[in-house]
Amino acid sequence: MKKFFSMFFIACLLSMAFVSCGDEKDEPEIIQSQQLESVVDEETGARIVFDIDLTKDSSSVYIYNAVFTIGDRVSPSMNIRIDSPCSVDKTGTIYTYQGTNMIPYMLMGSSFVPFPSMPVTDFICTVNTKEKTYSTSFDCHGGHYDKNGKLK
Repeated sequence: MKKFFSMFFIACLLSMAFVSCGDEKDEPEIIQSQQLESVVDEETGARIVFDIDLTKDSSSVYIYNAVFTIGDRVSPSMNIRIDSPCSVDKTGTIYTYQGTNMIPYMLMGSSFVPFPSMPVTDFICTVNTKEKTYSTSFDCHGGHYDKNGKLK
């Protein structure tokens, strides 16, 4: 009987050695709130700040020294803020702002003022925190804005 229990005990130990906890893949930790900034464009001085806050209905994109292409002309540079819903992919690295017919805010002095007469349409902006890149595209002010670049 003693021999039986010792063999049973050894068999239990061996069986526990081969039991694994399973292949649990940890979900990435998604950062709910962060602020990212683009590298300043040497040619135009354009700079973009991405203010991501997934706890709110919308996040903000601040574009400093934005110049719109209107046919073969360009607009004067402007500083604008666009509030848009923001989502993140399941990897937690690609944030996407998207919306249309949104009211932009123009920087007047030290305050952003709404400009409903110049709605932003077809707004799409992606921010890749892993590769440290961004792209943004939208129509506003009778022109088109399209910019890709690197994040700091």
